[in-house]
Amino acid sequence: MPPRSPFRPDRPQLVLALATVLAYAVGYPLALVAGSPFGWVLVTLGGFLLLAFGVVTIQRIHRSGP
Repeated sequence: MPPRSPFRPDRPQLVLALATVLAYAVGYPLALVAGSPFGWVLVTLGGFLLLAFGVVTIQRIHRSGP
């Protein structure tokens, strides 16, 4: 099996990125167009998911260090 490229996202990064995009893609239209409070909950959740994505990415960078 060939070694993984350090530039390709791993599974946790993909899951967090997709969940973040989905939360924002559904949350913002619900919040801004429909005026739904649930939309703002999704936007807030998207922010936490984005933060988690950053943490996972930084951990991966530190693991693959010099």
